[in-house]
Amino acid sequence: MSSNDSRNDPPGAPVRALDPSERTPLDLDSFCVVLELHEETVCEWVDEGLLRPHGRARRDWAFPPEQLDRARRALRLQHDLGLNTASLPLVMDLLGEVQRLRRRVRQLEDRFFE
Repeated sequence: MSSNDSRNDPPGAPVRALDPSERTPLDLDSFCVVLELHEETVCEWVDEGLLRPHGRARRDWAFPPEQLDRARRALRLQHDLGLNTASLPLVMDLLGEVQRLRRRVRQLEDRFFE
């Protein structure tokens, strides 16, 4: 869980701000706050395999920093291209493969065309 987890704070305590430079795993509530998403959306994304939090039960989920980055990319794709939830994992996987192939081509170019 995040050090920003406020569930242990007394009722009525002020909500602590999330530090954007903090790169620790976030619990579900904090993840939703940072992304300005409803919990249902995040749960759908987990069900579709788009996001992979640590922990089995929803209350135990911890989202590593790379999942936050992945969710931000998914939001941009959904907004810019109007993709539905079911298509996001496939598109994200294909974009990841394109990145890996570009990286490999650069490595080969560096090796053979120095």
